Amino acid sequence: MTALILYENSEINDILSISYPEGYDFEGKVAYLNEDIQVSVEQLLEFLLVYSANDSAYATAIYISNSVEDFVQLMNKRAEKLNMTNTNFKNPDGLDEAGHYTTLKDLLLLSKYILNNTKLIDITNKSKFYFDQSGTVKEYKNTNLIINDGFKGLKTGWTADAGLTFIGYNQNLNRNIITIVNKSFVDADKESHFFDTLILYQESLTNFIDRTLLNNSENVYKIKSSNGSRLYSTQNDLSKFGNSNISTTLFLNDIDHASVKFTNNFDDEIFKISFMTSENTTQYNFFMSNVISKLVLSD
Repeated sequence: MTALILYENSEINDILSISYPEGYDFEGKVAYLNEDIQVSVEQLLEFLLVYSANDSAYATAIYISNSVEDFVQLMNKRAEKLNMTNTNFKNPDGLDEAGHYTTLKDLLLLSKYILNNTKLIDITNKSKFYFDQSGTVKEYKNTNLIINDGFKGLKTGWTADAGLTFIGYNQNLNRNIITIVNKSFVDADKESHFFDTLILYQESLTNFIDRTLLNNSENVYKIKSSNGSRLYSTQNDLSKFGNSNISTTLFLNDIDHASVKFTNNFDDEIFKISFMTSENTTQYNFFMSNVISKLVLSD
């Protein structure tokens, strides 16, 4: 979120001076960036997303808002706009703090927005970068240790409360796969979140495919009347991405004068299939109980 706000409120080539809030103590993973040195927004994003430097998060807060408190308010307002309803930020670097929390669902919303609306993946995809501070050029490696396995991002992290965390993004078989790991066991090498990510990734490849829920011209429903009955079919294939082990059965959701609506096992989406009508059609308004008795799903 800190990187997103920096990205959306500045130009990538803008130059800024590093500054910290009064009394700032370097804590956790830091780059020890000296105050008053000049960096570009792109370089600051590299420290945030590639090297995961906490001090760069506080430098971002001061650059954007002049105070940590105002920046945190900006973070929470941005979260609201993204419908991250179970997230509350208390600091810009993500270290444990009372009242600072999020959920996997909210992290997914944030990740999808970043992938679809920004070019931050171009930064998270860097295996390393170099920075010259006071005449000394230093190499900063990506904290994402499975970047060479195709994981172009998005963000690593760990704290005592959150454990090892990783939002992974991989493109394979014409698919964009996002994996989110939280509370992985903090092992001696701090790599268990990557192993967990690879398990989730393989699970996606193995068990999630495009499923056909309805085939073209397949009978969907039957209308009975005093003159007999008539079967109605779908005009196109209806496919859905989901777990290959889940039934493709559709369930009746609702009926009106123009359509029949079905739900499915994969998500909350409702499929609407229109009636075939003609100019000579006569419309009758029944109570729902009567409509259901006259509309019978075919086998």
